[in-house]
Amino acid sequence: MTDSTHGASDITVNALDHGLTTATGEISDPYVLRGSASTTVQKIALKQGDAFMVTDARGDMPDSEPETGLFWHGTRFLRACDLFIDGLPMVTLSHSVSDEEGVCQIDLTNPFLPLAKEQGMYQGLIHLRRETVLHSHQLVQTFLLTSFDSAPVEVRLGLKTAADFFDIFEVRGMERPSRGHLQPPHRENDEVVFRYEGLDGIERKTRVLLDPPADHIVNDGVFWRLRLVPGETVRLEVVVNVSEQALKDRDTHTETAENTWEVAVSHTEMPVVQSDNVFFNRVLTRGMHDLIMMCTPTTEGLFPFGGIPWYVCPFGRDSLITSLEFLPWFPEVAQGTLAFLIAHQGQKEDAFTEEEPGRILHEYRRGEMANCREIPFIPYYGTIDATPLFLILFEAYIRWTNDMEFLKANWASAEAAAQWMRQYGDRDGDTFLEYVKTSEKGLINQGWKDSWDSISYRDGRLSEPPIALCEVQGYAFAAYRAMSYLAGRLSLHKEQERWRDAAQTLQANFLRDFWWEEEDTFYLALDGQKNPCNVVASNAGHCLWSGIVPDEWGQPVVNRLLGEDMSTQWGIRTLSGREQRYNPMSYHNGSVWPHDTAIVGSGFARVGRKKEASDLLGHLYGASLYYEGARLPELFCGFTRRHGFGPTRYPVACSPQSWAAGSPFLLLGSILGFEPEAEKNRLMLRQPMLPDWLDHLELRGLRLGNRNAHIRFACMGKDTSVTLTGDTGIDVLVLPG
Repeated sequence: MTDSTHGASDITVNALDHGLTTATGEISDPYVLRGSASTTVQKIALKQGDAFMVTDARGDMPDSEPETGLFWHGTRFLRACDLFIDGLPMVTLSHSVSDEEGVCQIDLTNPFLPLAKEQGMYQGLIHLRRETVLHSHQLVQTFLLTSFDSAPVEVRLGLKTAADFFDIFEVRGMERPSRGHLQPPHRENDEVVFRYEGLDGIERKTRVLLDPPADHIVNDGVFWRLRLVPGETVRLEVVVNVSEQALKDRDTHTETAENTWEVAVSHTEMPVVQSDNVFFNRVLTRGMHDLIMMCTPTTEGLFPFGGIPWYVCPFGRDSLITSLEFLPWFPEVAQGTLAFLIAHQGQKEDAFTEEEPGRILHEYRRGEMANCREIPFIPYYGTIDATPLFLILFEAYIRWTNDMEFLKANWASAEAAAQWMRQYGDRDGDTFLEYVKTSEKGLINQGWKDSWDSISYRDGRLSEPPIALCEVQGYAFAAYRAMSYLAGRLSLHKEQERWRDAAQTLQANFLRDFWWEEEDTFYLALDGQKNPCNVVASNAGHCLWSGIVPDEWGQPVVNRLLGEDMSTQWGIRTLSGREQRYNPMSYHNGSVWPHDTAIVGSGFARVGRKKEASDLLGHLYGASLYYEGARLPELFCGFTRRHGFGPTRYPVACSPQSWAAGSPFLLLGSILGFEPEAEKNRLMLRQPMLPDWLDHLELRGLRLGNRNAHIRFACMGKDTSVTLTGDTGIDVLVLPG
């Protein structure tokens, strides 16, 4: 990385770190994340609709914490909303984020205050409850102050407000050649208004309403003089409204689908997944609520955004995997995801955005920098795996729902995606899907490990494109089989055979060219000269999950991935600890990602290694105990587990993060052996088993077709019993392994 991009004091993080090459061939990362001391400070994250907020544990947005603020449409509309009492920050007691999305309660107290009393006021005599509600593009903060001093006391409550209207990529550290016009703030006792005229012709406005009006305004602070009587509560309210409008037509306001939030989720009944382990139940409940929080209404339906704070936008790969993880419980999310991606499916060739006919998007931003084409995410299509994953989800959605109307209406989109794989994904005709970036501002690596240094050889050199990743061939195999299944459901028998043959041909070529006999696993990738990237990585486990690996080939792969250099006992490392580029603190070269571990574990289960898969579920469950609210983060460092200590945190991991939230559900469905046949009202359970740390598990609200199943699993010695409760019209069949 060049010094011009990262200062010496920056903590540079390769998160989705879209590594780009400069004219000199050096690596430059304009889409960087720059950390600071903030990485050690506990954060509160709220999201509702298209807006999200990140604060410190006091509910403040201090300058020392660069990623804090109130964001909407990819822009930070509020940079500071910091509370002070007599010029000093409040002392945190506790905070609690509600299961209801966008709601938080923070309890604070006063520090020692040198008031006009003999000895001042000791800490802990004033209680302040800060209630925060984020609703669509409005933030409401209510302050409730109660004094427990023995006599009335006068204090001065101050609120610092500021707005910079930074694009999220500026917050992440990207420098811009120029910005729009930030107007001077308009400050009155009852309101503060910030305005910014963007280079994209949009005026962005933040209006802060104060009730009661402030007594004084000094620079960027508003102040209330309060008299607190013992035992009586004083209430103040701050309402923040954000808005956008075109500069050429100031009466035309931006309309978004987020106004339909309540309508979109009101019909969604929360399913129940409950075991005899109350701590495991917390993981599952948190995951479900995080999914609903991360889902954003679009005109096509609910779509799960990536993660807070860096990826609150549509992502193809992330949303598809998240939808697969939660499909048995929330099929409407899968439908909304598919419909949104179909609406934005590639139609033409565009080198800047890497759009191609039939291709599924990678990332879609709506901020000023995207509007000005300073970044290619408008949307950007530079991903090799979103298109086959789209077809995999399409098949799974039909198997679980039997939604034939959706299939008939969107079969042409499935065909276009499959055709992209054959025409654009496999440009040299060797049946393998390869990628090479075409956009100057595009991603160097276009698989899920898309940091610039994630694909290498054993000697540490970086791979030369075009690159064929091993797991992507597995996805392609599963996608062709999905096309065969979908064609069969439509009675298109020639198409059914065509895609089945394509899958078989790819499988034979894959097993021939990717098998690494010396390591009992698959090569990470083949480079542009068809030379193997000979490093051991977690990607091979995705191949097991996809079904491209026959069971007998899968056994040594399972054993290899459970070796000490790959398994941390918290999860599976992204890269072996023996490789040249191994770094447990890196983004993709030795860290542990919950969703990656879940996919690998699902691959274990697919080749008959349910015990090992359930062990991985136990590892993720164990890791969750060390995170607030049992919320699994995007990733954590890949250090080996030490008895009595928790996992090492990754400094700027997104939390919540959609596919991390769904990881336990994917693993759970795999070890329970879900094989749905909604068209026959039948759910098959292949060799179901429970982890040895659970005695029973109950599923209520599992969705099959238009019916809800209520199933109970219980340990019976070495076996697992299955009981179907109620007459729902669903047949449940237990199959041998």
